[in-house]
Amino acid sequence: MGSLSHWEKSFNRVGWFIPPYIQMGILGELAAEIHGSNGQFDQDKLERALVRIYEPIGLAAMVMNRYPAVPIIKDYRETIAEAIEAHFFGLSHVAVGGLVPVIEGAGRRLAQDRGLTQKSIRDVFTALAEDCKQESITKNIGATEEVISMMDSFAYFTTHFLYANSAFYPLVDKTNRHGIAHGAYTDAEYGRPINFIKAIAAIDFLAFVSSFRANVSWLGPETTPPSLKLAAYYNDLKRLSENRVR
Repeated sequence: MGSLSHWEKSFNRVGWFIPPYIQMGILGELAAEIHGSNGQFDQDKLERALVRIYEPIGLAAMVMNRYPAVPIIKDYRETIAEAIEAHFFGLSHVAVGGLVPVIEGAGRRLAQDRGLTQKSIRDVFTALAEDCKQESITKNIGATEEVISMMDSFAYFTTHFLYANSAFYPLVDKTNRHGIAHGAYTDAEYGRPINFIKAIAAIDFLAFVSSFRANVSWLGPETTPPSLKLAAYYNDLKRLSENRVR
């Protein structure tokens, strides 16, 4: 497809990025909808779109067949699985809170594995993205122009949203590491499905980065009987969450 810079601009404009493991057709439709909204695509609309994309069957396949298969991410697979379970049971504060330290810990370890020594976590993600871009270019790995757009969009997301100064976070969803981890945000300020989805997508991106040197497919994992069973459990949790006393 070549450069995805048009997707990059559309997604970054609404606090999102080009995620791995999602079908290109689905991403293209979402990017076109954002572009055609004339700046009216808010976080509520983004949340509804992402909830449809990050559904039980796909996340169950990641839990069973991808997170345990990639270096570094596999060391956090239980934490990730518990966060996903909490998400489908409607425990959005717990779900995103469980993933925030995984993003930072896995990101730093992946950087160290690549010989990157940045101290600031925002610099870590920028350096990771740049290093992967250069590896794709020099070793002709994957569709290079697409990889560049993906890496640039993720670096922008981490710098301007996920790891921005919490006091100046520009969107109403409050998916911000500092505000969540330091308790600067109250219950009412975050704890929506969009917070979890942005966080799990960041985990997926780090799994994608880990796959560069692990001989693991860049395509989304196949569904299997165990993953379908787990997806059915997630759907049961969703139904139970509707009746949970809050």
